[in-house]
Amino acid sequence: MIISQEQILQLHQYIETPALIVDLQQLEKNIEAMQNLANENAVRLRPHIKTHKSVFISKLLLKHGAVGITVAKVGEAEVMAAAGISNIFIANQITHPLKLRRLRKLHETINISVGVDQIEQISLQKRYFNNASKPLRVLVEIDSGLNRCGVTVGDSLVKLVREISHAHELTLEGIFTHAGQVYGAQSKKEIQEIGDLEGTIMAEAYNLLKDQGIDLRVVSVGSTPTVAYSSKNPVVNEIRPGNYVFYDNIQYVLRSCSEEQWALAVLATVISQPEQDRLVIDAGSKALNLDRGAHATQLIKGYGKPLNIDGEIIRVSEEHGVIKLKSGQSIRLGSPVIIIPNHACAVANLYSHYHLIDSSGKIKQIPVDARGKSQ
Repeated sequence: MIISQEQILQLHQYIETPALIVDLQQLEKNIEAMQNLANENAVRLRPHIKTHKSVFISKLLLKHGAVGITVAKVGEAEVMAAAGISNIFIANQITHPLKLRRLRKLHETINISVGVDQIEQISLQKRYFNNASKPLRVLVEIDSGLNRCGVTVGDSLVKLVREISHAHELTLEGIFTHAGQVYGAQSKKEIQEIGDLEGTIMAEAYNLLKDQGIDLRVVSVGSTPTVAYSSKNPVVNEIRPGNYVFYDNIQYVLRSCSEEQWALAVLATVISQPEQDRLVIDAGSKALNLDRGAHATQLIKGYGKPLNIDGEIIRVSEEHGVIKLKSGQSIRLGSPVIIIPNHACAVANLYSHYHLIDSSGKIKQIPVDARGKSQ
């Protein structure tokens, strides 16, 4: 995000703080760049919308060539489906009976798929999708090193896939993974190694199932830092990055983006300067979140990166942020401060709307439609 002090002052005249600012021109550049990467590697792009949770941005992604979207929760899928988006993958396991009923309702109206990694989930889905108008599409999650959900490549994978093939209520769409351990990487080389391994493990899973006579339509990988590498594996045919639309301070520290690629910022206001080196702003944990990433004690200092003030956000309470100024300076009360969030996904979910700023400086508000949809 390249923004001058003059532009910050102009925005501050019209926008109450704390507020989310989106550079529309940079947002579109980020979208185009990832779509180009997908096209160059002959893979489909199915972006994860948990970063922005916006119908407007989701439709912008589809307009630029995405084949559909990825969500984390049924609630997010419901919001996007209600807005006319009809190709949705829930990259998660659904086991709560009320959620399964909601999933069944979505299934009858749009093209929806969901993740599985255990046989017990198959049993639940068979119960709730009995007599459905069509089989539920499922993708098996592969553990590519994150050690969260997912099945390892081997007999357990084959057994799970066989169970799916025996269930007429379901149809196997493919396999997917998320190499989220990349957020603890210490170097660009390590990021590449994790991305390469992500692709390699998926190829091993694909080939194991192929040897068993099982064909897969989708081999899907995720994570903004790794897709540049995992997408090069010839077996991979779909990518699901999400953060790239905005990028943030964590991505910058991982060298997944440059400062120019930042598209999201929090606009705040100076409310007090009790001491020469201590500034207080109106953005606290409810505006900036507490997430400092895996490198919080090493490379990431503070709760966001101020761009127009030489200081560090050393402490946040709910409604206050405390900035330690690096040099003694007097800051006029009521002055604007623009901050790059550490983790854009967590911060966006705190706000009801974005302020989109186009290249002419025109401001347009758009809602964070799926905000708080954690069920």
